[in-house]
Amino acid sequence: MRNIAICMLFIIITFQGIALAQENNGLPRQTIKGKVFNKVNKLPIVGASVSILGTKYGNYTNKDGSFKIEKVQVGRYTIRITAVGYEPMQFNIILNSGSELNLNIELIESFVQTDTVYVSAVKDKFSPNNEAALVSSAMFTIDDAQRFAGSRMDVARMAQNFAGVLGADDRRNDIIIRGGSPTELLWRLDGLDIPNPNHFATQGATGGPVSALNSNLLDNSDFFTGAFPAEYTGKMSGVFDIKLKKGNNEKYEFLGEFGFNGIELGAQGPLPVLKGSFIANYRYSFLDLLDKIVDFGFAGIPRYSDFTAKFDLPINNDNNLSVTAFLGTSDIFIQDSKLDTVYTGDFDIKNGTDLASIGINWYHSFSDKIFGEMILGYVYGRYRNELDSITTDNNNKVLSLDKWFYGNSSEGYYTLKYNLNYSPNRQNYFTAGIEARSPFYRLREERFTVRGFGKKPWNLDKTGNSLHFLSYINWNWRITQSITLNTGLAGQYFDLTKKSTIEPRIGFSYKIDDFSSINLGYGIHRQILPLLTYFYSDDNKNLDFMQSIHYVAGYSYNIASDAIIKIEGYYKDISKAPVRKDKKDSWSFLNSGVNFGLIGGQDEAYISEGIGRAYGAELSLIKNFANAYYLMTTASYVRQQYKGSDGVFRFGAFDNIYILNILGGYEVVISPSFSIEISGKYTIAGGAPYTPIDVERSILTKETKFIDSLAYSLRNDPYSRFDIRIDFRNNFKNLALVSYLSIENMFNTRNIWFRWFNQQKGAVTEIPQLGFFFVGGIRIEF
Repeated sequence: MRNIAICMLFIIITFQGIALAQENNGLPRQTIKGKVFNKVNKLPIVGASVSILGTKYGNYTNKDGSFKIEKVQVGRYTIRITAVGYEPMQFNIILNSGSELNLNIELIESFVQTDTVYVSAVKDKFSPNNEAALVSSAMFTIDDAQRFAGSRMDVARMAQNFAGVLGADDRRNDIIIRGGSPTELLWRLDGLDIPNPNHFATQGATGGPVSALNSNLLDNSDFFTGAFPAEYTGKMSGVFDIKLKKGNNEKYEFLGEFGFNGIELGAQGPLPVLKGSFIANYRYSFLDLLDKIVDFGFAGIPRYSDFTAKFDLPINNDNNLSVTAFLGTSDIFIQDSKLDTVYTGDFDIKNGTDLASIGINWYHSFSDKIFGEMILGYVYGRYRNELDSITTDNNNKVLSLDKWFYGNSSEGYYTLKYNLNYSPNRQNYFTAGIEARSPFYRLREERFTVRGFGKKPWNLDKTGNSLHFLSYINWNWRITQSITLNTGLAGQYFDLTKKSTIEPRIGFSYKIDDFSSINLGYGIHRQILPLLTYFYSDDNKNLDFMQSIHYVAGYSYNIASDAIIKIEGYYKDISKAPVRKDKKDSWSFLNSGVNFGLIGGQDEAYISEGIGRAYGAELSLIKNFANAYYLMTTASYVRQQYKGSDGVFRFGAFDNIYILNILGGYEVVISPSFSIEISGKYTIAGGAPYTPIDVERSILTKETKFIDSLAYSLRNDPYSRFDIRIDFRNNFKNLALVSYLSIENMFNTRNIWFRWFNQQKGAVTEIPQLGFFFVGGIRIEF
């Protein structure tokens, strides 16, 4: 790690020195452009005013809703959009000289039709894109992902800063929401549900060590932590609804980035013949490339690459076609047999993941009150694993490598989805949708010896397909200017188990005044299990949907135009979770999905009789970037309990009790074309529960054994970490250079990852999380 840090630091300092040595003739300027639409019917708004607060710059939208503001000096600004009959909107932007800023803005019709501009409360990024979301929701911006210390330019790690989300694992980016397993999270990309957008992913999980989603392509997106609307079906904890931005439709622009996450090349521009635009980025792992130059001394080097692209093809004013593509592949070969410390019981491990999703989205407007959206999609994931068991002598000499486990499974689905949107007037907005999925699978797993997970060799070889139908209907009713009611029904049918479900959702919001509101939410949320689970035993085809009933109450207060305080309390009643059928123990599916191992157990039969609950309260203080600084503080109290097949109610794996995140940043403007931003983050969370190791049985069996009756009865020390990041922004004529240095766990705090029984030492060994960790990079836009 020290060699990596030295290499990265040398490169960044070299580039920064070159940048500061350049002559900057005149102040760099750039163009702000985009379109303004009606949020409900997606039709363009003519004559909307787009202005830059505190400046003389501004313009009005044309008949197609487009606008352009040229020759704006680079820097940070607040954009304000107003139109007759619509609620105003304003938000912050960063304008650099390397690329034009392209905005797609959607305005909400004001409750009462007037002939003047509505001048009351301003909608900003505190509110989600989705108007049906009245509780437990927030807007996620790309500026957040690229600015926050400790995020590693990873959208999942940034989301761990939201209230109720646990991010106390340095090695993985799992999103654990309000005590729920990360397997309960729904990822959605431009309307298409994707299973796991991470490299080195575990089949059935939703997280991993490195995100394969490219943060440079993200547009404003929504993040939900409870009681989410009916259109989000199939998961029961939370939703990350990610949108990709459109490319520049007038000129070609390029991006190059070199950093810890990889070497990246990007391009965007017009598609002249089709009168559309494209944006595409490709990334290749940095460590793989540098390994050819520097010997890091690692047992394995992670190798990965990914490609993300979006094509936007306007057909006419009533029809638009877009294509989103997301591809990724990753491999690592960890050769413990090459280490001097290798001992009997260690493994050589090969792990790889291939991911793909392609979505074709057709938007069609029938009238100014009705529009439809059809999505044709393909999702695929392949998961490759090989483990060889190592036997050594007492001098750490390898005597044999024995094939122990092999897995090469793939799964995915084809889907056809249609959403219909109808708004008869300003007070009512109806949406309905139906989706038909055709899941397919090729599941291959084989365990060759009795050591490890089971008492006998194991073999699974299944190929087939199934059907999964999802549907919803939603009514958003603005009863008065202060009261909004959102009601909906979601439904599912899964052919593999012959099970179906109906799930009601309700949201309520009362605006006390222009600054404060009370919000309530209720919803029944159900999900199917990871596909592998159904094939570990024939009995598992009888498993039901897992269920979580959400109750949420909240209060929010805008203390300023750029700051808000939010308080929420929640309770989740969980049932029908898989527990073991033939054995009475503490295991429950509710604690799965946070490691690199299997989700569930091979050759295991389950029944849907597990129950659980999660409850807590959250406090958020958020100040958007304005007046040269930003602040985000979230404090969460969370408890998670569950019951396994042994009938004992106990606290679970995600019962960390409390989570505190404090983030902030300050920008120093050195000159109109050069600025430095310093940001920091402090996290402290209650110690994770863990199960004590049975030392005597571990010695006898020569593998780690746990005391099941004491499951999760012990706790690690509190997790804490301080991160700092420095960004240097240089703007030249037609080129922008951004370099950054980030130090994670600056004080090298020792946090425990897990424990295992070390056969060589004959004692329990603690494995720490990452210590002092350096991340850096350089991005050029031109």
